[in-house]
Amino acid sequence: MANFDKSQYKVKRLFKDEGFENGLYIVPLARDDDKTIPFETWKYNDSKEEPSWKIIQHYSRYCLWEDRKDCGSDYIIADNGGSKEVVYNPEEKSLRMTLDARKVYQGKSKNYKYWPHLLIDQRDICDYKNMPEGDEKRFYSANSDKICVEYDIRLLDFVPTNNPEDVNACSFVAYAYLNLVDANWIYFGYSPFDNRGKIPFMFRKETGGNNHIYTLTTEQVFGSVENSMCPVPFDVKPSEEWKHVEVDLTPHIDRIMEAANRDNIFGRPVTRDEFYFSGTNMGFEIYGNFSCTMEIKNYNLVSYIKKEEE
Repeated sequence: MANFDKSQYKVKRLFKDEGFENGLYIVPLARDDDKTIPFETWKYNDSKEEPSWKIIQHYSRYCLWEDRKDCGSDYIIADNGGSKEVVYNPEEKSLRMTLDARKVYQGKSKNYKYWPHLLIDQRDICDYKNMPEGDEKRFYSANSDKICVEYDIRLLDFVPTNNPEDVNACSFVAYAYLNLVDANWIYFGYSPFDNRGKIPFMFRKETGGNNHIYTLTTEQVFGSVENSMCPVPFDVKPSEEWKHVEVDLTPHIDRIMEAANRDNIFGRPVTRDEFYFSGTNMGFEIYGNFSCTMEIKNYNLVSYIKKEEE
C-alpha cells in the first residue's frame, strides 16, 4: 500500500466521474461488415452530463445493447443471451459486472478463438500535448512526484469449470494507459484477479500489437498473496467483503524507464517527463466456461505534486 505523508502534496484524481453517476456509453459488438457502429448511451438518472466511461464487450457473442432485455430497472442492463449484466448501485456509486462465458463458449472454449470481454474504459482524460506547462499538466505526467492507483473491489460470485481438455482462465484485469508523447503506449497493469492463482510480474511486448504490457504481481496489488482473491490456484472464494487497493506506481515507472533504455524498446533513450497517463480499462477477460461477478467503486489514478516549502 502507498505509504507517505499525503498532507505534504497537492492532489488530483485523474479519472472523470469516479462514481459512474453520468451513465455509460455502450460500445456495440462490431460486425464483420461494419466497424463504425455508433456508441449507445445507458443513462439511469437525469444527469445532463455526458458519460465519461464506456462499456467494451469484445468477442462476446451477445450484444449488451442490441440484444438487451427489459430488466425492470433503469440501473440494470443485461443481454437476452444471459452472458452479460451490469448493475449500477447509486448508494455505493459502484458497478457490479457479470460475465457468464458459459453462454458464449457453450462448453467448448477451444472451438472459439476469442476471449470474451466485459470492460469499462475511459480515454483522453486530458489534452496533454496542448496543455500549458505547470502543475495541471504535471499531474498527468509520469514525472509527477507520486502516482497511486486506488480502487475497492469485491468478488461476489464465481462458478468454476474443470475441463482438463479445455482452456480454463478467468481474469479481471485493470490497466492504465501510459503514453509516450510521440510513440506507442504501455498498458500499465495492476489487476486484482486471475483464477489460476498468483498474477506474475510481466514486462513484454503486447501479443499481436506494437505496444507493451507492464503488470504488477498479486502481492504488489494487495500487499500480500494471502490477502488476494485467489491465493492458491483455482481456490476462489467469493465474499461480500470489500478489498481496498492502493499502490504507489512511481517506483514501477522508474523500472519501466530503466528497462526501456536498457533494451532500447522505443528506439531511443526516454525519460519519465516524456510519458503521461491518458486513460484506463478494467474488467473481465474470460477464456473458459466460467461465470464471474465483480463489483468495483472508487477507482482512480491519484497524482501528487510536492507542495513548495513556505
